Amino acid sequence: MSHGITMKTVAAQAGVTQATVSMSLANNPRIPVATRERVQLIAKQLGYRPNPYVSTLMRMRRQGKPLKDKPALALVCAHHAADGWSNNPSLTIRQMQEGALERATMRGYRAQEFWLHRDGMSNERFSEMLRARGIQGLLISPLADGDPPPALNWEYFAAVSISVPLPSLTITTVCNDHYFSSLLAVRECYKRGYRRPGLALRNVHRHRFQGRWQGGYLVSAEMMPDLALVEPLFVDDWNEAAAPQIAGWLKKQKPDVVINLGGAPLRDLIVRAGRRIPEDIGFAWLACPKLGDPLSGVWQNGKLTGAMAVDALISMVERNERGMPEQATTIMLEGQWNEGRTLRPLPT
Repeated sequence: MSHGITMKTVAAQAGVTQATVSMSLANNPRIPVATRERVQLIAKQLGYRPNPYVSTLMRMRRQGKPLKDKPALALVCAHHAADGWSNNPSLTIRQMQEGALERATMRGYRAQEFWLHRDGMSNERFSEMLRARGIQGLLISPLADGDPPPALNWEYFAAVSISVPLPSLTITTVCNDHYFSSLLAVRECYKRGYRRPGLALRNVHRHRFQGRWQGGYLVSAEMMPDLALVEPLFVDDWNEAAAPQIAGWLKKQKPDVVINLGGAPLRDLIVRAGRRIPEDIGFAWLACPKLGDPLSGVWQNGKLTGAMAVDALISMVERNERGMPEQATTIMLEGQWNEGRTLRPLPT
């Protein structure tokens, strides 16, 4: 709860009872609209924030139900393996879960982990299982590459997805601002004298992120007119089969810096193609797992992404919002630049 600001403080400022404040903040129709709006405005001006555990406790008491433990949220792993989130190859994705767990605990909630494909159950059965356990809020992990979004019974739950917006779902999403990150990478390369940047992505990411990486890359040419963007490289995976395609692209397009989602595997393939990094060619990664990483590029801050997703979910649970809203909402976090050692230094 905010420092020193309680429901009693709000009630005194508004000249009403604490019960009126409680019902006004819950949008109870028994309170006149004008009174609700005035109380809500005063609470906002004072910086009042309810304790989610206390709010849930009071709601359960009004319903005559015992509350044996802190309210629970479901962290839903949508990957093909039960530990596909906690042991994901991407450190950024693992950090999202870590940040979500930490924030839920800090906010007074229990975050329970569930695997979407547990025992081969259908989405319908999975929804019923969560509902039977009293779960009110779902945080959906990033999806496995190429997978469609789950078809849960959304009307049972408040739900947030850590993902780019999904056309078939209007649930709230939280993600990195991929367009901004791509544009940031080009700008930082430009500051260091690079003029022929090349974008390199896997095909699955080209489509999954709905062109956001390409968007920032392409628009950069309008903002920095002396750039000569090269034709982007799209491959199925950063493996041995892609080595000839990568070498051919480097030879034909002659990029002076590669902006990419390949990370260390792509770096190694570029070196094997006869290029020294950064002496012959620069390398900027769009998903650095931490500040201080040796690969230059954008840090997405996975822990903050997970924490903000839980904040959004708790707000929905406390407002008693359920189901898919008519209007989708997306919360995007701007990436931060990680200097690394795979680009030329800034000119002095």
